[in-house]
Amino acid sequence: MSYDIRIGVKVDGAEDLYAVIARPEYDSPTYNLGAMFRKCTGWDFKQGEWYKAKDIIQLIDHGRVELILHENDYKKYEDPDGWGTIKQARNVLEGLLDCIIEQNSGTWTENQIPLDCLYVKW
Repeated sequence: MSYDIRIGVKVDGAEDLYAVIARPEYDSPTYNLGAMFRKCTGWDFKQGEWYKAKDIIQLIDHGRVELILHENDYKKYEDPDGWGTIKQARNVLEGLLDCIIEQNSGTWTENQIPLDCLYVKW
């Protein structure tokens, strides 16, 4: 099983409707990484919920930095079967961060999308 990470925008006039506009490169990380993600980011995300990018971008970046600077502290979260390594977790967080920044900078679209309007579904 895996998560499905998506970047979206809220549809105007619809309470809980979001249009998916992008997917990070590593958009389906294994559930085995869940505990590592929650620990390194300090974010107890809920699967399937949409979060404002502006509210979580620092948490994602914090998790990425944690996995780089304190790699040995996260070895205990690696799954022995290889489905959930620190390297995989870093790739997911870096890819998600890059995807948010690309949407915000206008790299993939004609216009920049403000962080306040971008959402991440985990």
